[in-house]
Amino acid sequence: MKKTLSLIFTVLFLAVCLVPGLGLLLTGGADAAANEILPAAPAIAADGDFNPDFLAETAAYVNGRFSFRLEGITAWAKLNAALFRASTAENVLLGRDCWLFYAPTIHDYTGDAPMTARELYCAARTLYLLQEYAENRGGDFLFTAAPNKNTLYPEYMPARTRLGSVSDMDALYALLGEMGVSYLDLRDVFSQEAEPLYFKTDSHWNAKGAALAADALLAALSRESNYFSGTVSAGNTHRGDLYEMLYPAGKELEEDFTYAPGFSFTANTDNPDRVTITTESGVGTGTLLCYRDSFGRNLYPYLAENFASAEFSRRNEYTAATLPGGGTLVIELVERNLRYLVEYDSLAPAPERDASLVETAALGDGRAVLTESAGTEGYTLFSGTWDGVTPDDASNVYVLSGGALYEAVPRPDGFIVSLPVGSTIDAVYAAAGGNFSRLSAVYAID
Repeated sequence: MKKTLSLIFTVLFLAVCLVPGLGLLLTGGADAAANEILPAAPAIAADGDFNPDFLAETAAYVNGRFSFRLEGITAWAKLNAALFRASTAENVLLGRDCWLFYAPTIHDYTGDAPMTARELYCAARTLYLLQEYAENRGGDFLFTAAPNKNTLYPEYMPARTRLGSVSDMDALYALLGEMGVSYLDLRDVFSQEAEPLYFKTDSHWNAKGAALAADALLAALSRESNYFSGTVSAGNTHRGDLYEMLYPAGKELEEDFTYAPGFSFTANTDNPDRVTITTESGVGTGTLLCYRDSFGRNLYPYLAENFASAEFSRRNEYTAATLPGGGTLVIELVERNLRYLVEYDSLAPAPERDASLVETAALGDGRAVLTESAGTEGYTLFSGTWDGVTPDDASNVYVLSGGALYEAVPRPDGFIVSLPVGSTIDAVYAAAGGNFSRLSAVYAID
């Protein structure tokens, strides 16, 4: 009897061990979880020779695709959440009342890694220059930061996490106000609504939240809309991105709302994750160029309806040079990514400035090391890095080219400037140590 039981147990144990592997062979294995990139199938040969990494690649392939992998991850995550109130997903933070938060936003929430004063000034000046370009073309400009979920709903954050007093968004908006840059603080808009307008299990606003944001954006652009209080249909249709990261095999859906947009697509498809979406509306007026991120997935339909033609781009480089004359330029960027304003290039022809600005500049220590690359059509993009000089936090940057003075887009470690093809840079000007100085410009040697 004991031998029989031992045999049965052994057979069952081996069967359980074989199931994941057999499933991989028969079905191709498990799918990728949210935001996960699985290893490709290993190849025995690489470039005509034996692949020395074949065994390691095989192990990685099997580990990522064996059957019931996602079910196992989900079961383990639910066990940890129930027993220890702990998240097994690196980017997911467990909040109160079953709320989930995107873990990388914790630095914005606590204020323990704020942007530097120079980063903030460069970000604000970048937006100033983009607005100047749009207005010089007879258009409008508006910037807004989509608040992190824990910025709007801190009461659902874990009790052990303390809200900080430092906010990059506060500091940036203060600088924009001083410079006269048009911006919309959506925190004020959302704080007036009692109901939560972000998903509990997602890092983004829901469709009603997007409608509220759209109404506020359009009002700031002197356009009328009433999407938030309009008629919508509701249903449990949304699977949160944070929920999917934490419970990849979970089946729970969250309530969302549906709005029927009054526009048509002129290119591509209606996939909201496309890098570029172009639309036409029979009831809208004017043209729109909108740079947006993932928060724009359910925001853009409302904006599209209000403009005769619109282009929505998910590129992190803001190419204002493509803005049609008289068009509207809108930039939406989530709070947690405000540093993108100084990490990615913003491309617009550099504005010319009065040369008298630098007449009294003395020759300073240090220099700007230049590289150049193709810019937008008809322009060359010059990138400069500082060598032996640290500009003041609130310093603008100017370049002298062919006897004309242009303002560059400042960066914490240098600048970028878009000049007509054939241009050269003769000198660079910046304030350092309280003194406005002329710096030599040298080209990097490859």
